[in-house]
Formats: sequence, C-alpha cells, structure tokens
Amino acid sequence: MDAARSLSFLSPSAGHRPSLVSWNLTRKCNLKCPHCYMEGGAAEENELTTDECLALIDEMEALGTEMLILTGGEPLLRRDIYQIAQKASDRGMWVVMGTNGVMVNDFVARKMAECGVKGVGISIDSIDPEKHDAFRGGPNAWAHSVRALETCRRHGLQTLVQTTAMDMNREEIPELMAFAREKGAWSFNLYFLVQTGRGQEMNDLSALATDALLREMAHVQDEYRPMLVRSKCAPQFKQIAYDEGLGGLESGGCMAGTEYCRITPGGDVTPCPYMTVVAGNVREQSFSEIWASSPVLTDLRDPARLKGKCGACEFNELCGGCRCRAQAAFNDYLAEDPACLYQPTGRALARCDIEWSPEAQARLDRIPISFIRNKVRKGLEAYADRHGVRRISARVMQEALAGMDRGAPSFSEPVGKPQDSQAIKEVSIPERLA
Repeated sequence: MDAARSLSFLSPSAGHRPSLVSWNLTRKCNLKCPHCYMEGGAAEENELTTDECLALIDEMEALGTEMLILTGGEPLLRRDIYQIAQKASDRGMWVVMGTNGVMVNDFVARKMAECGVKGVGISIDSIDPEKHDAFRGGPNAWAHSVRALETCRRHGLQTLVQTTAMDMNREEIPELMAFAREKGAWSFNLYFLVQTGRGQEMNDLSALATDALLREMAHVQDEYRPMLVRSKCAPQFKQIAYDEGLGGLESGGCMAGTEYCRITPGGDVTPCPYMTVVAGNVREQSFSEIWASSPVLTDLRDPARLKGKCGACEFNELCGGCRCRAQAAFNDYLAEDPACLYQPTGRALARCDIEWSPEAQARLDRIPISFIRNKVRKGLEAYADRHGVRRISARVMQEALAGMDRGAPSFSEPVGKPQDSQAIKEVSIPERLA
C-alpha cells in the first residue's frame, strides 16, 4: 500500500472539517408533509437573525466549509434568504437551495442565480399529481414542483428530483426516474425514510424491501445516463455495489459528524438533519468550538466505536451505516443500522497498490471541491481493488463512476434530503455523496 492510501484512514481526531453544512434556516413552511423531520409549519421561536446568520457564514469559511445547503421548512419564506445566499457564495461556498417549489417563479429563479445559488432540489413523491398533492398537503403542489423544475432549468440552475421511498410509491420508482430524466434533471435522488420528526408516525420500508430496492438502483444506474441515479440515507448501497462489482462506490457513505453537520433554525448543531442529538448551540459556543470538541461528533469520527454489525463490518470505513436510523431505532447513534441485511465476514477488504494514469489523475484534480474529490478517489480505488485493477485509467473511471457520461468534470454543486424538500448535492460530475 502506498503512502497516500495508508494515510486515507487517519486517527479519528485528525483531518475533520465541516466541508458540507445543511442549514435549516426556518421551520416555517407552506406545506405540511407527513414525513417532515423538521415538523415544518409555524416558524420556530427565536430563529437566528440575519446578523447571526451572516456571522456564522464567516465561521464556516474559517473552518473550511465548501458547500452550504440552505433549506427549511421553506427557506424562501425568509426575507433575508438572498442576502444569506449571496454572502456564502461570495465566501467561495457552493450554495444549494432546498425548496418545495411552490414559490419558485421566474423572479425567484433569477434571484437565486444572481445570488450564486448553483442548483435546486425539488421533491416529487408520486408520478400521480393527486397522490402527490394529498401527501404533501397542498393544492397543486405537484404542478408547482414541476413548474419549479422547468423554471430553474430555464435560468441555468441544475435541478435534482428527490423522492422518498415509501410503500405508497414503491412501484412508481421506475416511472419517477424516467420522468426526472425527461425533465432534464441532473440527478434522481432516492431517499430512504428515517423515522424522525413527523416521520416517526410513518412506516419505514422493511430491511428486506430496502435491500431489494437498493439492488435495483445499483443495476439501473447506467440506464438513465446522462442523469445520475443515487440512493440517499442508505449507505449500505456501497456494500451492495461492491458485492455485485458495480460502479457508484463514490456515492453514499455516512458523513454525519465527520465532514457534515446540520444547523437548526435556533442554532443547534446536530450531526445530520435527521438526528436530534445536539452537539452544541452556536449562541452558546462558537461553531468552531462545537465542531472541534463536541463529544457527540468525536464519537462519530471513530469507526472503532460503532456497535453491533456495523462495528464488526469490513465496510464500516466505506459505509458506516446510517447513524440517524440507528438513533431512531435504538436511541443510540453508534448502534448498528437496522436497515442493513449484510452479515460481516470478519475479513478485511482486499487492497492493493493503485497507480493513477496521468489522464485519470488530471480528471480527478479538476474536481474543485476537496471532500468530493477525496470521496471519488476512495470510491475509485475501492472499485479497482474489487476488480483487481492496479491502474486507474480514464476507461476505469468511466466504468466505476456510474452515470458518468457528460465529458470532462465541470462543476456546479448541490446536496440534500427531501424529507422537507431539502436541497441537493448537485455536482456537475458523477460525484454525489451523500
């Protein structure tokens, strides 16, 4: 193993920064979705002020935040949303917006683009407008979401269609993928419900149903080129793709507390939007202090602290299991992920020395966001290990980065989680985390 690879898994205290921050700017929302982790509706009492938000962006910049997701509730209900987006963009962050689409018109899309927003994620939970409207709790919600997709595209914003997998729409997933591609979406992101917020009252897919759907996703990734097909909140996708020798290993893997966190409307910092465990509050401590010293975040940075199957699993550095689902199921964010069927073998994954061709290295180097670049490198090297490939070439990249068929990696980036129409992770290349 070469030096670069041996350093890729450093001690849990080293090398962590909040590269990706998801920011619930408000709880106020104009819809009332039954699976909303924020329980959106009325604004939260004493939400962060404009000045507090702008100062927090300065802290993020100092800590090395590269991508910022502005979401809610419905973030467009904050009058200062464009001011916040503009400052983050001016500080060099890739700003992404998560909205339910109801308020998106030409004026709003133009303002987003002018303020440096790179992309927008829109949640669509059924191909049937009436079914979607009934679920989302708003008249014409489906029509507004589709209009938002078209309007944002017209103003040069990348769009992602985001769907939460549930019993009610399980059979519609192929149609939704085809619809997203027809609408010119950059990516179709399929989220797996985490029972938190109002979602506590909903039934999650069984582990068996989740596994079956993830395997379907792994096998259809290439069928929807150039649109990307990605699973979210199901990091075991990596184990499945690895097991079946498929691409997509650069996608997924739980980042909670390691390179990713969420800030609530009132300033609480949690490892992920779906996790209620609080690491600290930015009104009581600096964001820098919380990120550096919170015991919760420290726990999540050490794979050796994982319990049950996740702790024993040879994939825990690639996958890690969903920490939010563990918390929701067992009230323990270090417990095993109950949605994963995989039984660890106790055998370490095979690794060999990997050489990069100059062309492949140049393509990797063109990815401007470092945490995505690192995920892509690890995913490609895991794919090479799986296939016994010792040299990563442009052809290997093409095979391994599922859905990649758009030429050289250009950029414009978003991310998100659709349980409250949260944003995206829109990278104009195949690298989507998530």
